[in-house]
Amino acid sequence: MGMTRLMARASATDRLSALSDDVLLDHIFTKISYTDVIRSSILSQRWRFLWRKTPILKFCRQDFEKQKDDRILAIINNALLHLDARLLYFNLRIALDDPKAADINTWIRLAAEKKVERMELHISYRDPNRTLNASTIVELGETVFRCENLTALVLKSINLPMIPNNFGVFRSLKKLYCWGNLNLDDAMFEQFMAVCPHLRNLGIGGCRGLRNLIIRSSNLMYLQLTVLSPGLSLQIACPRLTEISLIDWGPCSGLKLLQGISRSESIKRIIIHSML
Repeated sequence: MGMTRLMARASATDRLSALSDDVLLDHIFTKISYTDVIRSSILSQRWRFLWRKTPILKFCRQDFEKQKDDRILAIINNALLHLDARLLYFNLRIALDDPKAADINTWIRLAAEKKVERMELHISYRDPNRTLNASTIVELGETVFRCENLTALVLKSINLPMIPNNFGVFRSLKKLYCWGNLNLDDAMFEQFMAVCPHLRNLGIGGCRGLRNLIIRSSNLMYLQLTVLSPGLSLQIACPRLTEISLIDWGPCSGLKLLQGISRSESIKRIIIHSML
């Protein structure tokens, strides 16, 4: 390596070393995956334990393609157990040989202790030819109701739990997306809407147990639906609803779904995306 390249590398290292911990955490560590955050700990003595302070934990399936299930689970456990900061965002999108092996409720309990604000959870099969079913889909437990600081919750292919009798409401939840929840039916959906009084964004898709979808919310502004069943009916009582977006997987089922719904003056846009 020539002297010019050595000087350039030294200069770059000096510039990084000059950055404050806040800048590193807020503008660098939050933009990269957790595995890259861990790798950064070898760059300098000062960075050795900085990973424990990152407010964002992102676990992506691409980072674990060659890892065995037990190794992946150990990495996630270690990250949450040793986190010394408030958790602003917990993004878990991993693929396992056995999705049921994921200790998701322990992770959510630890995230709740770190006052997690946003969560996106998706645990799938490593084999793309296998699909989740009632016996293999991950079950979310009542630990999610300990997340009192949640502002956004996105669940894909993870079953919702029953709401505890002693639970009040999610005081801060503004965004709720549920995709592919096999156990979500009309009654459970209404119960969840009742404990999310401050929702502004709602997304529902791939929940085949829904038949007569009733959406009541005084604060909801944006609604996104994936229409899979032509027999699905929809009732909306949302005085502040501004936009409806439909992803249509059936022949004109999105249009049929909108028939008979009174157009509120607040609705400015209706968007239909046909996937056929």
